[in-house]
Amino acid sequence: MATVLKYTTEQLNYYRICYVVTDILTEGLRTIFKQEWDNRYKTTLGEWKDQPKNGMDFWNGESTRNRKRNAGLLTTMKNGDKAEWDCTMLFYAILYSDCIYSLNPSIRSNVDDLRKFRNEEFAHIPRGHLSNGDFQNVITKVKTAFHALGLQTLKISEVQNQTNFLTEELNDVLGKADDLKQEVKDKEEELQVKEEQRLALEEQLHSNVSSFCILPPKPSHDIAPRESEVGEVLQNLQTLKDANDGLSMLYLSGNPGSGKSQLARLAAKRFYDEVEQIPSAASFVMMLNAENSEALLKSYVLFAQHCKCPGYEITNTYGSKDLNTDEKISYFKTLISTKIEHYTSWLLVVDNVTSISRTSNHLPDAGNELWARGQMLITTQDTASIPLSSSSIQNISISAGMQPDDACFLLNLLSGISDAKMEKEIAKELDYQPLSLAAAATYVRQVRQNKGTSKFGWTDYLKKLEEGKRSNTESILAATNPAYPQTMTKAITLAVEMVMENDIILHHMFLFLSMCACVPILQYIIIEYVKTTDDEFEDEDMIRTRMSRCSLLLIEEESTGVYIRVHGVVLDVIKSATKGFAKDQSYKVVYGAVMSFSKFEELESIVVGTRIVPHLKTLSLKIEDMSLGKGIPEATNRALCNFPYGLWRLTDMCLNHSEFRAALVYGKWLLKIQMKQLGPEHVDVARSYNNLGTLYKALGDTDEAKDWYKRALEIRLKKLGPEHVDVATSYNNLGTLHKALGDTDEAKDCYKRALEIRLKQLGPEHVDVATSYNNLGTLHNDLGDTDEAKDCYKRALEIQMKQLGPEHVHVAGSYNNLGNLHKALGDTDEAKDCYKRALEIRLKKLGPEHVDVATSYNNLGTLHKALGDTDEAKDCYKRALEILMKQLGPEHVHVAGFYNNLGTLHKALGDTDEAKDCYKRALEIRLKKLGPEHVDVATSYNNLGNLHSDLGDTDEAKDCYKRALEIRLKKLGPEHVDVASSYNNRGNLHSDLGDTDEAKDCYKRALEILMKQLGPEHVHVANTYNNLGNLHSDLGDTDEAKDCYKRALEIRLKKLGPEHVDVATSYNNLGTLHKALGDTDEAKDCYKRALEILMKQLGPEHVHVANTYNNLGNLHKALGDTDEAKDCYKRALEIRLKKLGPEHVDVARSYNNLGNLHRDLGDTDKAKDCYKRALVIYTFKYGQEHSRTLEVGRKLSWLRQKRKRVDRCAVL
Repeated sequence: MATVLKYTTEQLNYYRICYVVTDILTEGLRTIFKQEWDNRYKTTLGEWKDQPKNGMDFWNGESTRNRKRNAGLLTTMKNGDKAEWDCTMLFYAILYSDCIYSLNPSIRSNVDDLRKFRNEEFAHIPRGHLSNGDFQNVITKVKTAFHALGLQTLKISEVQNQTNFLTEELNDVLGKADDLKQEVKDKEEELQVKEEQRLALEEQLHSNVSSFCILPPKPSHDIAPRESEVGEVLQNLQTLKDANDGLSMLYLSGNPGSGKSQLARLAAKRFYDEVEQIPSAASFVMMLNAENSEALLKSYVLFAQHCKCPGYEITNTYGSKDLNTDEKISYFKTLISTKIEHYTSWLLVVDNVTSISRTSNHLPDAGNELWARGQMLITTQDTASIPLSSSSIQNISISAGMQPDDACFLLNLLSGISDAKMEKEIAKELDYQPLSLAAAATYVRQVRQNKGTSKFGWTDYLKKLEEGKRSNTESILAATNPAYPQTMTKAITLAVEMVMENDIILHHMFLFLSMCACVPILQYIIIEYVKTTDDEFEDEDMIRTRMSRCSLLLIEEESTGVYIRVHGVVLDVIKSATKGFAKDQSYKVVYGAVMSFSKFEELESIVVGTRIVPHLKTLSLKIEDMSLGKGIPEATNRALCNFPYGLWRLTDMCLNHSEFRAALVYGKWLLKIQMKQLGPEHVDVARSYNNLGTLYKALGDTDEAKDWYKRALEIRLKKLGPEHVDVATSYNNLGTLHKALGDTDEAKDCYKRALEIRLKQLGPEHVDVATSYNNLGTLHNDLGDTDEAKDCYKRALEIQMKQLGPEHVHVAGSYNNLGNLHKALGDTDEAKDCYKRALEIRLKKLGPEHVDVATSYNNLGTLHKALGDTDEAKDCYKRALEILMKQLGPEHVHVAGFYNNLGTLHKALGDTDEAKDCYKRALEIRLKKLGPEHVDVATSYNNLGNLHSDLGDTDEAKDCYKRALEIRLKKLGPEHVDVASSYNNRGNLHSDLGDTDEAKDCYKRALEILMKQLGPEHVHVANTYNNLGNLHSDLGDTDEAKDCYKRALEIRLKKLGPEHVDVATSYNNLGTLHKALGDTDEAKDCYKRALEILMKQLGPEHVHVANTYNNLGNLHKALGDTDEAKDCYKRALEIRLKKLGPEHVDVARSYNNLGNLHRDLGDTDKAKDCYKRALVIYTFKYGQEHSRTLEVGRKLSWLRQKRKRVDRCAVL
């Protein structure tokens, strides 16, 4: 049994404090640790239960650095039993471990106080001796800390009052105390040694290690800052740094010429500048040229020198004959690694990596702790070998090129030309590729230095590109700038050749792309091509993966699918590289391309079609080069014949997107195959004839169209009989062609035959019967047979409502036709209702961006324009144009039609510049898409002629009218109603010029054609009588004028009704004639009738109402009713200001009329003010030499002279 011994007070004090430190303190720390662990991990890793799992969870939570530094402690701690942990382990766990993060400041402070007491005070208390005063001080410190930590202090109090210790217990406590003192002593000695080593290393570090920055070579020219891209690189580097403690890698990938090295240089420079701001930090940026092994070795030699490795080792290693290049690089890596840990941060720029697999062995090992403080920025075009992204690896692709603003900045900087618009165009043309941009700007600047070519600009440069001289323009930069040893074209050529040689899938892709346009193409189609041409590849995911890892391909995801794009220079190189291939190979590619395009399920989608048609157009040119299949292998023709819908589908798509010539290529190729395989009288051949007829009709070649339609009809009559529905289709097509040609009798006959067949074969309620009624309705509407037209449209609508339901898109089409009819009749409310119904259906069924929705907006715009609601009209036209631009592209013929409508609106508003711009855009599209002799081109010339006529540009107007007439005479014949329209326009121009004989001749020709084609009571005939009446009125032939005006009025009353706006026009003209004849009562009556109609039909603020007020004002002025005249003129002015704006020429006319009135009344100041306002508008709109400008100028001059005479008289 242990004995109890009696000790002195000093001895008891010492024994007591030893017991507290070795037993009570340890237990308290274990309690704190468990408390803090459970607070953090109870719901995730689980409560601390002193089990091995707890220990491993703790170990896993520690960083690599902590594991390395505290390996001795963690060996015991990871067992999980905290009863085995001593104070040193517990202090580490609570205060310094990664697991117990964000420790409460109070707990941290009190635990740290206990640590300091244990290590700094207790360890130095003399053995066996502690005075009462010292004992009370230290025991109070411990109790205070325990109390603050929420630990029980009862045991401490018991020990504080304990007077005896059992011998065994005392020996145990003293042993622990001695062990603790020895541990502290050993630690202090160890710390002393470490401190001495640290001081020595610090001295060595300051003397042997210094920051440095070695960057990729800078080009001899200035470069763009590329701020946003540099920021993205640095942000990715920081993200990688935050995500892990080891070495991380950021790849900059892209095609040759995308600016990888220069972007890496800019990013590395900013990285270095930022870390250099950190006090006492040693850092570096080092560039390793990884283009080949020898270049990489030289970079490592320079790296070792800057790290201040021993010079003799550098020299001996580099010059060694016993080591190969790879071994030397490996040795230098090891040598540098002994210095690298002295740097707090660093960035290694590994530039020009041509093969990641070959280069990776020569780079720092991610698992080597010595390299853990740094990062690598690797530039490469070997995209296929980049590892998958992780917490330590990321990739940024810059194949898309620079940001547009940076690209424009670079062009401006290097070329010395400031032209923002052309800079954007050039940057886009060169795909924002830095090397291409630098080469272009350098070339332009160099050429401009020669006197003979000092005016050379970006437009001239674009011509060089169009001429295929791109490579010539790149040579100057390559010859003068060592940073660019290769031109863009040469670098891309090498890359393309390597890809085609080493990857069969990409080889197939590039062959396919050689047949395509330089616009994005659906990935799905390329995959289909690869599968079609090579049976070995069926795994679509594998093909997609190969695409995604090729730096020469750009992948873009859109709502309509995934698209593949290549830069223009890449496509040029691909086409050049495949030009010498054998014919059999080219035939195979063409066949595969046609099959791939044909199989796409969404080929008929407008949006997708817009993206595919440019490729079909390019492919059609290749097919033309092959003479439309003359040399194509028979197997290919047979395969296509077995899949006729393929070529039919491509033909239809090209037709729908206005690529008529491309459509002809596919249509004729299919016809040749069918003629050979099926014979000349097969019904499928008839279908091809029919399609070709539609194509030629679209091209305006009406003779060819008629020939093809008739061939189709002959076959169908022979093979199917006279009552087959396909025969009805042929009659329908012929009817549409005759209608376009103005052959109304033939058109009516064809439409009726089609209707008869359909009624017999399909029944009176079939939707195709409705189509026939619609066609007949449109013909009757054109002929002015409004009752018959309305009856046909209503029958069509009834059938469609019954068969298809009230919300079908075909119902919307019928509502649209009815709207057109009501608009022509002046029934504006009914027209608006029909147009809105059509729009509602189309919006619901087709969505807000369908082309038919654009048609509805266009119709509503036209109606609003007629009603004088110019803002609503403009809004509708713009919505329509936006939809078509998005769905069909900016060069579709439908887009031209909408530009035409916008131009007409701008013309009505007096916005002549905008009108001219719209008309010219429409003309450019039509000339490009339809050719110079199409009737739609004639329409554009006609519109431009009207505008020039209004502006007084009579020569330009005459030229435009002449061109329009020539086209119409050639394409439509001398008796077409459009020819009559041209004669009418020419008559108006000659009338304005005072060429009365020519004007009369033109009007009479127009009248003869219209009388013959439309009959004596058509509204177009009334319009021509109106024009003749104006001419006779100007000539003073009042009887002839009155006769013409009355005939026009009679026709309009009969065909349009007594409240139509055209009837109001006739009353206005008659009123003006009666006024000239002095029949003031008749004049007033006519003007009032006109005003009443216009007020009712168009509202009190329409510009036509303003015109009538103006006429009434003129009448009242002539009668001397100055108050009434002034009131009418002011009303006209108010309406025109509100509806047309303050700069319209009609506003100037109102000011002129008011000026005349004030002048006659002697109000010279008011007259002068009105004339000045009119003069400003006329000068702005017409120029200083226009007759109206000169006339108002003379009036102002007369007023000034009059004022001077008055002033002189006053002085006398």
